[in-house]
Amino acid sequence: MVNLFKRTKKITDERIENVRNKIYKEMYYVILVICLASALFKLYKYGAGSGELYLEFAILVGGGLYYLARSIFLGVVWDEVEMHDRNSKTPMSKKTVLGTVALALIIAIFMGVNSAVSYADGSSQGVWYFVFVSFVSVMIYLPILLLFFGGIYLLAKKIGMKNS
Repeated sequence: MVNLFKRTKKITDERIENVRNKIYKEMYYVILVICLASALFKLYKYGAGSGELYLEFAILVGGGLYYLARSIFLGVVWDEVEMHDRNSKTPMSKKTVLGTVALALIIAIFMGVNSAVSYADGSSQGVWYFVFVSFVSVMIYLPILLLFFGGIYLLAKKIGMKNS
């Protein structure tokens, strides 16, 4: 009677566990595709200004954040970084910085073009708007994105080093 609530360690087959994890991964992708399709349908039907996308946004962002957090705290992210650094010429830290700079530049160019097309009266004013808005966007988004992606990288490194 004492051992009624005591858990015994079950012996599991690694092959079965790998297949089960593969199924869960595929199921996650199916859910993401369904949420994305639902969000695109709602955007088409109701427009971008309506507040109909809260659930899809919560599922897409929440699922990604949960996966990221679990991967970091289990040390999986840092193990992947170490495997990548062993096999690649360019370390992941450098790729993180370069990817962040590229993302900030893409956002800045998009915002600069949007500003020049939407608000400029002539071509010279359009060039001025493009340059000014792009520069300001880089100054705003680059530090924010570097803190975000660099912070994730450093957090994964710290927790991964602590686990190993």
